[in-house]
Amino acid sequence: MYCISVNYKNSDVNIRKKLAFSESVQKNFLAEFITDENVSECLIVCTCNRTELYFCGNEQSVSIAENLLSRYCGIDCDLLKKHLYLFYADKAVCHLFRVASGIESMVIGEDEILGQIKLAYTSAKDMGMTGYELNMTFQSAMACAKKIKTQTALSKTSVSTATLAGNEIAHFKDRVNVLVIGATGKIGTTLVKNLLSYKNVTVTATSRKHKAQTVQNRQSIAIADYADRYSYIDSADCVVSATASPHYTITYYDLKQSIKTDKPRLFIDLAVPPDIDSTVEQIKDLRLIGIDYFEKLAKGNNELKLDSVESAKEIIREECDVLKKDIAFHNFLPYMQTVKNKLSENSLEEIIYKFKANLPSDEFIKILDAFKSCGEKI
Repeated sequence: MYCISVNYKNSDVNIRKKLAFSESVQKNFLAEFITDENVSECLIVCTCNRTELYFCGNEQSVSIAENLLSRYCGIDCDLLKKHLYLFYADKAVCHLFRVASGIESMVIGEDEILGQIKLAYTSAKDMGMTGYELNMTFQSAMACAKKIKTQTALSKTSVSTATLAGNEIAHFKDRVNVLVIGATGKIGTTLVKNLLSYKNVTVTATSRKHKAQTVQNRQSIAIADYADRYSYIDSADCVVSATASPHYTITYYDLKQSIKTDKPRLFIDLAVPPDIDSTVEQIKDLRLIGIDYFEKLAKGNNELKLDSVESAKEIIREECDVLKKDIAFHNFLPYMQTVKNKLSENSLEEIIYKFKANLPSDEFIKILDAFKSCGEKI
């Protein structure tokens, strides 16, 4: 198994946004990638902070994947390679387990990533892109993540990007009128839930007609038609946008025309690619912050979780070892009867001497210890 990763550790938002493929583009990508004879299984995970391609193949399939990613994101392949992490075999498996558990997240222990991985896995599985190895690996990684959340404090003090944004908004001024664009999305839903816990915050959420019911089910939220969003901006102290739109939800020109009142304003862009035109910062008394800003805020939170991270890593090591044995045993099953017949033709002494001649000392000693334990039970 291989994993090619572009994430916040090796790429800024300008690179990541080009690899933040929509669901339809992800499906097209996988459908094209799987047609290559070197690729047997594949799956892609796209979040605001990472795009990762998991696949089973060979060395040639790595080059194929890199070129395909380059073509889909529009970045020259040689330049793109400078922003890629490549994990192989055990390291790819371990990386996935770490990502699923939240250890590799910008905000350590955040909960959103597990749901995003589950969604990506389910989508690829439904398309017939996964087989035994990816199925076992992703199912084990998700189970391990849940185990870590139960047995460690990694997520008990979790602070997600949405939570950090909510805190920033609530402390912007004594009373804050917030307009949330994209309230029905994953991040928007978490943000709105968080904002409603602050008594000094009033929330207005935009809604497209086909998603209106989802938003209207929430209490204490005013509903605004997305098409009329600019008419609500002048009265807002803070505007947050967290959509999956490929286009700007807020542009400089339209915003400039909509603002009539002079006052401090906070604009927060939680989308990748960005929802808000960066030139809006030129408007008087307007402050714009994005995903990268919250990376800095997350560092202090992450330092508090170092003990839990070490505990999580130990659980991951154990669960990865179990998975490795399960996959190895599965691959051995077709040979079981043949080996069983062969063993019946040889004495135990002959088999042990073959192990002694062909195995490294540490592996040979482990086999002898296994035989010893069998002898003790008998």
